[in-house]
This record gives sequence, structure tokens and C-alpha cells, in this order.
Amino acid sequence: MKRVALLLTFSVWGAIAYGQGQEHSLSYYMEAAKRNSPLLNDYRNQMQMEQDELQRLKAMYRHSRLEVNGDYLFVPIVSKDGGRTSFQWNAHNATDYDGYDLGESSGFLHAGVTWTQPLLGNSSYKVVQEQSRINTEIVRNHIRLEEHQLERTVTEQYLLCLLDQTQAAFADSVGAVLVHQEKTVGRLVKNGLAKESDLRLLAIERAANEELRLSSLQSYHTHLMDLNLLCGIEDTANVALANIGVEQRTPNLYGSSLFTEQYRLDSLNTVASLRSFNLQYKPRLDLFVNGGMQAGDYAGWYRHFGMSAGLTFRWTIFDGRQKRWKEHQAEWQQQSIRTYKENAEYRRQMRIRQCLSELDKYDQRAVALERQLAKYDEVLSAYAKEVEAGQVSVLGYITVLRNKIRAERDCLLLHTNRQLVVATYNYWNY
Repeated sequence: MKRVALLLTFSVWGAIAYGQGQEHSLSYYMEAAKRNSPLLNDYRNQMQMEQDELQRLKAMYRHSRLEVNGDYLFVPIVSKDGGRTSFQWNAHNATDYDGYDLGESSGFLHAGVTWTQPLLGNSSYKVVQEQSRINTEIVRNHIRLEEHQLERTVTEQYLLCLLDQTQAAFADSVGAVLVHQEKTVGRLVKNGLAKESDLRLLAIERAANEELRLSSLQSYHTHLMDLNLLCGIEDTANVALANIGVEQRTPNLYGSSLFTEQYRLDSLNTVASLRSFNLQYKPRLDLFVNGGMQAGDYAGWYRHFGMSAGLTFRWTIFDGRQKRWKEHQAEWQQQSIRTYKENAEYRRQMRIRQCLSELDKYDQRAVALERQLAKYDEVLSAYAKEVEAGQVSVLGYITVLRNKIRAERDCLLLHTNRQLVVATYNYWNY
């Protein structure tokens, strides 16, 4: 009987793994989930896009620009000079005509290239460079948050699979106990020391246990498929899962956490966005050189090639106080960020306290269940000796065994629920 009790206890703590063949660990599913997550891939692409955008802004504020440009303008009229009416598509001289006043507008042809070099763009580039750095940090923080969320979700789903796997193994061990008792009672029936009905009761109990085993296997397959779907794994076969113990993370005593970091970055981004907006109020000085052809008389266009150079200067002095209103918007936004941060930290601390309280209750229940299981073991041991001696009916033994199995399942469920609470605690305590 001691061997049977050890077998039951061994099953409860998940040491017997369901299934054969390759065994997958929690890290296997973690890596697959992070590798196949479309959101994480999107964040990684955003980081690359931010680097490309920084290079574009560097070119805009620091590098020269070469453009090919041209204009072609014709002014058609209906001429009546000399008593003859004719259409001229690009006249330059006429006295009696219908059309635009040639003294105000005439045909024009321009074609050339323009080279422009910003002279005061270095300080502006430093501003956008800082904002780009903050944007990159925000995306990195999003990646850490999503990975952290995936770790929690995958761990919880993995624990559900382990519960089903352990319950199936537990049903196997119970079946072994019932088979052992059937053989014992069968010998007693042959010797006239037990009733045939006792043997049939054991057969019924074994059939009921087999149904529970199949139910656990079905639940295991369903939860395993959900785990594969969550991690982006294309596999529908049952595999064995390695047993795990979720360790409770050391309390975070430094005040800052992953969940409040995003608000610090949002605050920095608000300041950087305001500085970027204020770039339009900085003086802008550009050197330009252009060359090509400009002509109003198309007949001699080949004689009008040339070049010019100069400076363009722009400085916004007044724009209706737009800058002041933008600063007010930034102040309100900072206030909202502070409120969100305080609320997020409050909720995080409350979640941590709730998890610690639940863990304490689970520990108390575990102690009570252990005491109950120990008493069941004593009673079952006594009943087994009496059954083997043919002194009592097997009905009492089956009744106590059912209660013991129910308590064992409660212990399994309690252990899994405690692990889930630890996973939740670790999620918030980060």
C-alpha cells in the first residue's frame, strides 16, 4: 500500500509526463511566440523606419540640394495689325490685338539647375536627432512591454496544459491502483472471502476513472492547440511538456517599473515635440547657385545662358501667438501624462498586494489539504489490509478512495492556480 500511495503523490506533483517522444519546454514556446509575433515584428520595423527618417532629416538640414527646374510660358493673342486677322501663339510685338496686355505679360522660357546649401541647419538637426532618439526608446519600451505580456500569456497557457497533462497521468496511476485491487479482490472471490459485487464495483470505478483520463487528454489537446496558436507553431500533434515551477520574483524596491517607464518617455517626447515645433521660429539662411537659360525672345534663346548666386534668409517674428498656444498644449499634455502615470503605479501596487494576499490564502489551503491527504492515506492503508484479509466489503474502500482522489485533484488545481498567481505577481512586479 505504501508503494501505491507514493505513486499517487508522485502523480500529483506532475513528475509523470503524459505522452512520448520529443519534450518541449516553456522556453521553446516563449522563443516561438516572440519570433512569430506580428506586433513585435512591426515594432522592429518601426525602429528601422525611425533610423531612415533620421537620415532623411539629416539630409534636409545639413546636406546640399540639387534641382533641375524649368518654366515655359506662352501668351497667345488674336492680332489685327495691317487689317489682317491672325492667331499668334506667342507674340512679342503687336498694336491692335485681342488678348493679354503684352506690356504686362509675354512669353517666357527658363531651364536650368539650382544648388542650395543650408547654412544654419546644424542646431535644428540636433533637435530632431534628440526627438528621434526618444522615439526609438519609446518603440524599444513597447517591445519590452509586448515581450513581457507574451511571457505572462504563454506561461499561463503552458500551466493549463501542464494541469491537464498531470491529471491524465494521475488518472493512469489511479487506474493502476484499481487494477491492483481488482486482482486482490478477484483472488478473494475465488476463495469465497469476497462478494462478486465487490469485483463489479471495482470494474465500474475503473471505467469511470478511464473516462476522466480521456477527458483530461481531450482538454490537454485543446489547450495545447491554443498554445501553438498563441506562439505561431504549425503543429497539431500531441507532445509532452516539461514540468516547470514558476519562481516568485524578488520584490521591486527601486520605485520605477516597466509600466511607468512609458510615461517618462512620453513626457520627454512631449518636450522634444515642442522643441521640434519651435524650429520654424529659428532663423534660416540658405546659399543658392543656379544656372541655365532664360529667354523672352525664343528666336535668340541660345544667347541667354548664364548663372546667378545669392542668399535666402527667413525668420518668423510674429505668427499670431501660435507658439504660446502650442506651449499651453504641451503643459496640459504633461499634466495628463502625470495623472496617467500615478494611476498606473497605483493599479500596479494594488495588483501586487492582491497577488500576495491570494498566495498567502493558497499556502494556508495547501497545508490543510496536506493534512487531509495524510489522514486519507492512513484510512486507505487500514482498509486495504482489511480487504486483503477479507474482513470488510470493498465498498468502504472505494468510498474513501473516491474522496482521496477528489482531494488529490483539489490539490492539483490549487497548485496550478497558485502558479498562475505567481505568474501574475511576476508580471506586475517588474
